[in-house]
Amino acid sequence: MSVNFEIERFESETMEHLLGDYWIRVSDQIQLLNRLIFFEWASARVIAGWVPAASEFDWKCVMSKMIWENMTIADRLRMRKEELSGKSKITIPSKRFHEFLQDASAAEGFVPFVSGWFMEVTKAVIETYEALQSRLDPIFDAPTLDILNEIITKKRNHLNWANGLVRDAVHRKEVLSSVGAWRKFIQHYLQQIGGIEEQNPANGASKPHSPVSTPHGPAPKKRSCPQWLKVGSYDVVPDQFKDSLKIFMWHYATEIQVLDPMCYVFYGVDDMPFEFYVDFSRHIWDESRHHLMGMRRLRQLGYDAKDIPVPYSEDALQELEYFYAMLTMVGESCSFTRKKKSMDAYYRKGDIISGMTAEIDIVDERSHVQFGKKWATAIYKQRFDRDVSLDDVVKEVMDRSMKERAADFENMGEAEKQSISQLAFCGKIEFKYLNYENL
Repeated sequence: MSVNFEIERFESETMEHLLGDYWIRVSDQIQLLNRLIFFEWASARVIAGWVPAASEFDWKCVMSKMIWENMTIADRLRMRKEELSGKSKITIPSKRFHEFLQDASAAEGFVPFVSGWFMEVTKAVIETYEALQSRLDPIFDAPTLDILNEIITKKRNHLNWANGLVRDAVHRKEVLSSVGAWRKFIQHYLQQIGGIEEQNPANGASKPHSPVSTPHGPAPKKRSCPQWLKVGSYDVVPDQFKDSLKIFMWHYATEIQVLDPMCYVFYGVDDMPFEFYVDFSRHIWDESRHHLMGMRRLRQLGYDAKDIPVPYSEDALQELEYFYAMLTMVGESCSFTRKKKSMDAYYRKGDIISGMTAEIDIVDERSHVQFGKKWATAIYKQRFDRDVSLDDVVKEVMDRSMKERAADFENMGEAEKQSISQLAFCGKIEFKYLNYENL
């Protein structure tokens, strides 16, 4: 015996529209996920572009983690979109939306940027996530809902951080005025384009006039640092860390100096594969963690962070590709010998926390060197439109380094310099006179 059931059908477009408040079709979900993926990728890059303008190290570290979180959010959404559509390609949702994000990032100062990007744009994105969440079916769309539950929590944490920072800053009249004008501009802009989803935009209206004539960022011409910072030199070890293993904790603490240059690269290098930004966002966050690891250990040993000299330059990074190759293929690739010896010495002498600090750093640096091998040639291709091998890139950065550090290679002839291996080169530039016996 069989029973034929009537298949439920939409009676009209009105009925289908009303049902859209409770269910969302796969095709519509794909379209919205594409928009959100694009936003999270763009937001990661915009935030990176503003890291050099942050005047406190804590802000730089928080924002570095945000870069990674935004890219992991984008990556998880991308994988879900690929499950739904069978395609991984991400497209720009619209020219208008792209232009809005560019305009909304071009603030006149750091605090106004934070107020506009997080308290207006990110807040609107959170509302978009929550609206999507309410329309998803708990069975049909369970995989998407699981992702959204995690995303919304992270985005609200970003918003809460911004709220606290701006609240602490607006006691100054000029900051309050600037923040107010910028937030009003973003609010008007969002209304005009129809919000994050561009629903019911204002037809025919020109975009709002920005209150900023000369934006400070993204990618400011000068980098910012704390007013209390004692600017040191990487070539001059502070007396309190000389001739002891504490020099390694100081080295970790000084890794804050590479965050700004890395963020100039992340923001400034266009047309790279999506996966590059995922990998590099983790690299950036790792360096901020290394700084925090070093600072924490030095505090535990009785040092005041404000008494620790940190190398720092206010100049913006210009040679993006060279910095990336130098960082991964020389700075990190050449560091393993000394770090492994320091780790062994710490554990041997019973300083477990310092030993763990060194060990975690080694784990991270291995990944960073692999990232460099994976992406250095692609960056050169993108920047110069020329195909180069990894060996070519390594040779180029070694040659330039030998010229910049001539004293380390003064006993070598030109022929020997031209044929030097990367291992031998690393041996020449490794830090000298390290003492692995004194804690």
